[in-house]
Amino acid sequence: MPSTFFGLEIGRRALQTSQTALDVIGQNTSNVNTPGYSRQVVTLDETDPYTPPDFTHIRPGELGTGVTIASINRIRDEFIDRRVYTANSDKGAVDNLRDMLGRIEQAFNEPGNTGIGQLMTDFFNSFADLSANPESGAVRSTVRNRAETLVAAIHSVNTTLSQIKPEIESEVKVKVDDVNTLATQIANLNKQIHLSLAAGDHPNDLMDKRGALMDQLSGLVDIQVTDTRNPDTGNPTGEVQINVGGYGLVQGNTTSPLPATITTAGNALGLITPTNDTIPLRGGQLYGLVKASTLLDGYQSDLDTLVSNLISTVNAQHRVGYGLDGINGRDFFAGTNAATIDLGVPVKNDLNAIAAAAPPAPPNPFAPGNGDNARTLAALTSTPIINGFSLDEFYNATVARAGADAHTAGTEADSQEKVLNQLKNQQASVSGVSLDEELTNMLQFQRTYQAAARVINMMDDALNRIINTLGVATAA
Repeated sequence: MPSTFFGLEIGRRALQTSQTALDVIGQNTSNVNTPGYSRQVVTLDETDPYTPPDFTHIRPGELGTGVTIASINRIRDEFIDRRVYTANSDKGAVDNLRDMLGRIEQAFNEPGNTGIGQLMTDFFNSFADLSANPESGAVRSTVRNRAETLVAAIHSVNTTLSQIKPEIESEVKVKVDDVNTLATQIANLNKQIHLSLAAGDHPNDLMDKRGALMDQLSGLVDIQVTDTRNPDTGNPTGEVQINVGGYGLVQGNTTSPLPATITTAGNALGLITPTNDTIPLRGGQLYGLVKASTLLDGYQSDLDTLVSNLISTVNAQHRVGYGLDGINGRDFFAGTNAATIDLGVPVKNDLNAIAAAAPPAPPNPFAPGNGDNARTLAALTSTPIINGFSLDEFYNATVARAGADAHTAGTEADSQEKVLNQLKNQQASVSGVSLDEELTNMLQFQRTYQAAARVINMMDDALNRIINTLGVATAA
């Protein structure tokens, strides 16, 4: 038969198990507001039963020996976690893209009275005024002033756009450093988790820390997470492998840092390694920055196209005309693009150099009061110049595209935020701590603890009677 202390041992195990369960509940309750914390639960199991020896050929059966805690598990849904990583990447991309496109849109300052579009209209309209009063110094001064204002606006937009590019490149370097730092921390946790599991422990807190780091990482760059398994046994090692566009960022306890050089070769947005291999990006803040850089290049190219055509077209027509001094063949603008455009030196120094007059028809002499060339210059505002578009139409199309891109990015950012919030709510419903549920569990294990204590008291009282009272009676 079992030892006299058999019942005490069962009670002790129940007390110990209930105490540990209450400790886990306390851990959950204290971390209810801790970001990344996963609710933990105890898994109970029966201890090995006791089989009485068969002395009397009567086998009453095995006797239970109590309860133990088989494991303390963190509650996670890996499928939801992977979806959260993807949503984080998508949101990070559109958030950065929206912010950068918003700055680009502000640089154009459209619609408005001080934007390039209105100032270009005012400039050509001033030639219409000049055609009616070609000898007026005041009107000629207006033409030059409006040209100077237009040039200043072009320089302002070009400077602002040019400043965004190095800021994007600098931000890319910062984000890449953040990615590499997180990757190193994850690799270190991989090692600790692997060693802990190998020792038979359950490193729930370490896994939570790693999960929080991967959550941050997914916001920076799109990641593909794979659980590593022992090739011999097929059992999980506790480590994760993290890839970015096929590039092994984290492999066990080692990392391969991301490079910080942007590439758009072959229309593939990504990063380029020192060996000229491309790491394609499909999401995360890094993708948003690279995408914004690509769009920025397009807007700057369109601005240069507009300005170079403005310069060449106006100059070509201006060279045909004559100034009040009877001289022709002079350029109205200098420069070749948005960064270098300026007024030509003759026009800048002398209002009479503005060629408002058309060439005289032989044998007629030059007529200073002729404004036909100014009228032709004014008509350039609606003349098809760039791929069938007028200067105004081409510029308006560029601004409209920038605005549409910014609006689309903003709409997608709002949509992705809702998607991410829904997924995080699902994640919280699985892994989050419910105080009501924890209170219920606390009461349950409290009662179990009290019952186990009563069992021990009862067994102690019985043993006391056997050892003390029964012994005294026998002696008497």
